[in-house]
Amino acid sequence: MDPTFKQDDLVGARDLFDGVSLPVPAGQRLAVVGPSGADKSTLLQLLARFHDVDAGAVRIGGVDVRAINTATSMAQFAVVFQDVCLFDATIEENVRLGRPDATAAQVRAAVAAARLDEVIELLPGGAATNVGEWGALLSGGERQRVSIARALLKDAPVVLLDEVTSALDPVNEAAVHDGIERLMAGRTVVMVAHRMRTVRRADRVVFLDGGRIVEEGSHDELLARGGRYAEFWSLSLAG
Repeated sequence: MDPTFKQDDLVGARDLFDGVSLPVPAGQRLAVVGPSGADKSTLLQLLARFHDVDAGAVRIGGVDVRAINTATSMAQFAVVFQDVCLFDATIEENVRLGRPDATAAQVRAAVAAARLDEVIELLPGGAATNVGEWGALLSGGERQRVSIARALLKDAPVVLLDEVTSALDPVNEAAVHDGIERLMAGRTVVMVAHRMRTVRRADRVVFLDGGRIVEEGSHDELLARGGRYAEFWSLSLAG
C-alpha cells in the first residue's frame, strides 16, 4: 500500500499519511509501531477498507481494492481489533459470522484453538449463551476469544491485528496470546503493536510518526541503529 489518507471529520482535512509505502510479501509479518496518535490503528482500517485513500492505493496481490467487489475483498482479511464487534446473539452465532456455512466440527475446532471452549464450559448455556449487545455480558478477554475464534473459522489469508492483550488479566492474556499465535501461523500479518515485545514475532518493523515511516527494518537491525525504535524499546523495558 502507498496511500495518502485524509480524515476530514477528525483532523480538519489534515493528511494522516503521506508517502507511506508498505509492501508485505505473502506469508510475512509486518509490525507497525510508533507514538500515541501516530494513527497506527487507522492504517489497519485502511487495509480493511473501513475507509478509502484520497491518493495512492491499497492493493491485494497487485490489484487496487477499489477494483474488487466488497465481498471478495473482505474474504481476504481476518480482523482482530481492540474494540471487538459482537452482536446481540449467542456465542456460537457470533463465531459463525466468520464462515456461516461452517460445519459443527469446524466451529468446535476454531473455538478450541481460540481457547474459547474454556469460557463456554463455565457458562450454564454453553455456546448458546447470549453475549448481549456489543458483547456486554462477556469480559474483555472473553470477547477477544470470540473474535479470535471467528477469525480462525474464517481462515482468511491475511490477518489484521491490533494489539489486543494490553488491558487483559493474566489468564485471558495468556489464552488470547495462544489464540493469536495460532491465527498468525502460515498467514500474512499486519499488526499494530502497543506492547513492544510483540514485534519480536515480526519479520519487519516500521516506526510510524507524523504520517511517515521514520524507520524500518528487522527488530535487531533497528536496535543496532540506535534510533527512535531503539529508544521506544528501551522505554518499554524500563516500564
